[in-house]
Amino acid sequence: MELFELKENIAEVMADKEYYENEVERLEAKVGVKASDPSKELIKGGKGDRERALLELTQMSIYLDDAIRKLDNLTKLKDKKYSIYKNANDYDKQIYMEKKLFKWSNAKISANHNGIGKSQIYRIVEKIEDRKVGEKRGK
Repeated sequence: MELFELKENIAEVMADKEYYENEVERLEAKVGVKASDPSKELIKGGKGDRERALLELTQMSIYLDDAIRKLDNLTKLKDKKYSIYKNANDYDKQIYMEKKLFKWSNAKISANHNGIGKSQIYRIVEKIEDRKVGEKRGK
């Protein structure tokens, strides 16, 4: 799995995590302790509705925990893969990753790589993208 695929997977898992957090919050409000007015008659809801909400809350909590674990694992894997690229001394790939994957500014990339210019950064990015397009055509 490449770094860009990892980034897409991380974005998907983060969206799932956010959804589960919202659902857990909604269900906790639904199941939480409430004061009731004894003068009102209970027509709908009651014990069965509360039990269903508790079961759904439990399931959403499990999904949330799984999403958090998966997000942690994917983030660690992304960091390990980037460190491999960084330690491999492939100068062009490092710059490409910093520009496209991490969305660093040209100034930050320049400061990180001994003051290279903006046009040189763009040439490196274009060269790597041309190489990737060529590899896809060859497959």
